[in-house]
Amino acid sequence: MKMFTVTLIAAIMLFNNCNKKAEPQKDDNVRKNIELTETQKDLCRTANEFTFDFMKLLAGKEDKDANMFASPFSLQTVLAMTAEGAVGDTKTEMLKALRLSGFSEEDIAGFYRTLIPALQSVDKKTVMEIANSFWSKEVIVVKDDYAAKLQKNYYAECKTLVNDGFDAAIAMNDWCSKKTHGMIDHIVDQVSEEQMVALINALYFKGEWSDKFNEKYSRKEKFNNHDGSTSDVTMMRRTDDMFVVLGEDAWALTLPYGNRAYRMTVILPKEGVDVDAVFEDLDVDSWKEYLHGGYEREVVLSLPKFETEYSASDLCIQTLKEMGLKKAFERSADFSGISNVALYISQIIHKAKVKVNEEGTEAAAVSYVGMDLATAIPRDKPIEFKVDRPYIYAISEVSTGAITFIGIQKQF
Repeated sequence: MKMFTVTLIAAIMLFNNCNKKAEPQKDDNVRKNIELTETQKDLCRTANEFTFDFMKLLAGKEDKDANMFASPFSLQTVLAMTAEGAVGDTKTEMLKALRLSGFSEEDIAGFYRTLIPALQSVDKKTVMEIANSFWSKEVIVVKDDYAAKLQKNYYAECKTLVNDGFDAAIAMNDWCSKKTHGMIDHIVDQVSEEQMVALINALYFKGEWSDKFNEKYSRKEKFNNHDGSTSDVTMMRRTDDMFVVLGEDAWALTLPYGNRAYRMTVILPKEGVDVDAVFEDLDVDSWKEYLHGGYEREVVLSLPKFETEYSASDLCIQTLKEMGLKKAFERSADFSGISNVALYISQIIHKAKVKVNEEGTEAAAVSYVGMDLATAIPRDKPIEFKVDRPYIYAISEVSTGAITFIGIQKQF
């Protein structure tokens, strides 16, 4: 009887353990929508409008065969931070150029306050890091409420901009390198004596494909360049069910990352259709169609493995001026919301880098805004002390004033 009881208990335990193992593992990384208000959804749309408008104008200033890769979202963010301290016509013009006019200050602040942490936490398998910083020299007094706005709404770090131009550049380059995991380790060579303020936004993204490419299927193939030449590339290959849009002039395909919260959309013009023409037609409505206007079907995909770097400074300023942002670059700009000293935007730098391979994508961008004094800080006129006649000199101990040596020099 004892033997039967022991056997029965063992059988029950084994049955229970089997049942436990059979229970499906709970996925704590299920994709969830980022909850936005209707106003914030409108702001998302206008942020994309800024992206397309900016990129199209910038492309028109580049060589027609040049590669481009940028983050207008990064640039818009750092300029929105700058606009927090703009006043009057300067602010009105900045918001219009950034496609943010028509929204209240609180609407804009709330948008970034909500979106920045949400973008960073929407997928545990995908790294998205957004960092902002504000740098100022001790010679100017930054208004407390401006610094508080940047910290509250943009999660910005407030740092001291040292007087030495090379040391200041090193500190900011180190910050950029850290925030982009070394992808962008240099943004500025030197900080001028007149530059009092700098604002920086850094983005870092690293995502693994939800369905990776198998490296053993990658092979060397020809790529037809825009200038008519051909190049050898490593072409990654995969056959799977994918979301595609078959448009009149171009096809689009979506490749998701991680839990599918992030995705890459590849837009491929049909043979004989210039990519510039497709890019020129891209706007928020056509983008929505590329994202949602298709369906799933089996696809044999060949996608180049590649790396691209891009940087722009003067072209950024030219593009923003063409979009209507002009007064902020003039010495008459009003940024009295930042400080009582007169400031204007003297420098904008944007750098971006991307790597795409069988595992996924790594990308980073940095946007830099430098602000100079519009007028020199008043300083006392230097005293001229010209020793061109007989003089007395002494050597003394500092704390007591005791003179240890003294002399008079009448001639040489």
